[in-house]
Amino acid sequence: MTEPYWERVHAGKDVDDVSWWQPHDAVWVDLVETTGVPTSARIADVGCGSSTLVDALLSRGYGDITLLDVSATAMQRAVDRVRAEYGAAAQGVHPVIGDVTSTFLEPPVDVWFDRAVFHFLTEPEDIAAYVLSLRAGLRRGGFAVVSTFALDGPETCSGLPVARYDAPSLVAALDARAWEVLRTERRQHVTPWDAVQPFTSVVLRRPE
Repeated sequence: MTEPYWERVHAGKDVDDVSWWQPHDAVWVDLVETTGVPTSARIADVGCGSSTLVDALLSRGYGDITLLDVSATAMQRAVDRVRAEYGAAAQGVHPVIGDVTSTFLEPPVDVWFDRAVFHFLTEPEDIAAYVLSLRAGLRRGGFAVVSTFALDGPETCSGLPVARYDAPSLVAALDARAWEVLRTERRQHVTPWDAVQPFTSVVLRRPE
């Protein structure tokens, strides 16, 4: 999952011409809200691309949001959009260009949100690196919100193979011993061209 690959993907397409695009009113911000963190919480959208999650968070009063992605093009689109729409309220949006498997967030955040990044990691060493980055970047007592393709979801995405999970296997891949499982569920994402993709979502709490 190297930077040049994803930079080509984002630079070669319009922001809403990728399968994972969600408009503001459809993004899964409720998975953040279910953690119960206050609006002062530090939240990271990992592998954010040009996602409108940051818009949804800002509109609900959250103000300390880190965006992490390998694509500078996708990041710039997201930052330009929220600064134009939210002005001073977007001053707490912190863009970070980097690979989730090798970038440690500092300071650690209260909520780690990952929709459709983890399932691109198909090699054991990459999964282990992700888990290490997650532990380093999430404070004790914080929450991990992770969504991947379900077992009956697509086998590839954007030309790459993916790993598919149900809730138990996803929690296990993230190191089950490290988490309190708060919520698991199956969700459906509808792509911009009306294809339905089943997802597995988990909300986990890291013990104090």
